[in-house]
Amino acid sequence: MELSNQTIILGVTGGIAIHKSLDLASQLVKRGADVHTVMTANATRLVQPLQFQVISRNPVLVDLFAAGTDWKPPHIELADRGVLLMIVPATANIIGKMANGIADDALSTVAVSVHCPILLAPAMNGHMYHNPIVRRNMETLKSHGVHFVEPASGDLACGYEGVGRLNTVDVILQRTTEILGARFQKNADLQGIRVLVTAGATREYIDAVRFITNPSSGKMGCAIAEAARDRGANVLLICGHTTVPTPEGIETRRVGTTLEMHEEVLRAFEATDIVVMAAAPADYRPTQRAPHKIKKTDAPLTLRFERNPDIAQTLGTRKTHQFLVCFAAETENLLGNAKEKLVRKNCELIVANDVLAEGAGFEVDTNVVTLLDRGGTSEQLPRLSKREVADAILTRVVAMRNTE
Repeated sequence: MELSNQTIILGVTGGIAIHKSLDLASQLVKRGADVHTVMTANATRLVQPLQFQVISRNPVLVDLFAAGTDWKPPHIELADRGVLLMIVPATANIIGKMANGIADDALSTVAVSVHCPILLAPAMNGHMYHNPIVRRNMETLKSHGVHFVEPASGDLACGYEGVGRLNTVDVILQRTTEILGARFQKNADLQGIRVLVTAGATREYIDAVRFITNPSSGKMGCAIAEAARDRGANVLLICGHTTVPTPEGIETRRVGTTLEMHEEVLRAFEATDIVVMAAAPADYRPTQRAPHKIKKTDAPLTLRFERNPDIAQTLGTRKTHQFLVCFAAETENLLGNAKEKLVRKNCELIVANDVLAEGAGFEVDTNVVTLLDRGGTSEQLPRLSKREVADAILTRVVAMRNTE
């Protein structure tokens, strides 16, 4: 796979297999990648940064406080440009730092700053690799969508024999191809298409300070908007409350309540080609909103609610040429409820997920979904990062639109 000027961040730690990282950097450059190396202090005791600089033809970042050529801090500048962060070799130390959000040097700070896929290739003594704390840290990272190239078995530099040696460069490159292949092969399949995405939670106020809502973080919707942008689409993102920053380069409109989201979506709907309803709007709102804070008394408090409009169902009755994608966040009877919504909301594709399942649902960085269409096709995806889920959804949308 040609990487044609794509920015790959190569993290290098102080493992004895560091010599393979030089070969990896060379192979990435030969494939056209723009390789930027970030080394730990211990890595520089084994290999000089100059060697990576000559191979990559780019400066090597070691000192987090080194002055850069841009106004941005170097770790943020790299994080904004990278399409993949690879850490080869990945020691128990960097794995532990990443699993616990520690950022105390250049590489660990880059690792918590990137918003691209991450690939780790562990290499360490077999006893270290099987240490329950190290295993727990790796499982934590996997649950957040981090990819791994598992170590191979054989003679280890420490004199032991067993699992723990860094896998081959060919295997690491193959895993890189698997992670990035879909993105580069389908990079412009939405060129010029107008995509509307909703994200986040709405809030329905009871009084001046209290409201009802749900735990939606907006991560899934923002990932879809970002993926559509990267595939050439003209994206409009309509957001309720989110806990993540909205992607750069995307027109974004903020709303508070379900009624406000309903109005904004309808305003943009006619000029849209694809709509992805990834938000979690509240189904009900208080019939009355108190103008001031309701004071606490000894008497019970009774609230009355009325139905909010079903935005997706409204779109299903009004669409002409639009392709409508809905979400079904369920806690029971996942497929049955999703199929019912698919028909009732008159959408082309529905994304069903059990929000109580491990690694799925609100606030987490991964998701486990099943894609169902009106033709009866059902595709269950494994646990993936929300960006990977976003690309899988858009790939299905493109394929379905091309067969219409």
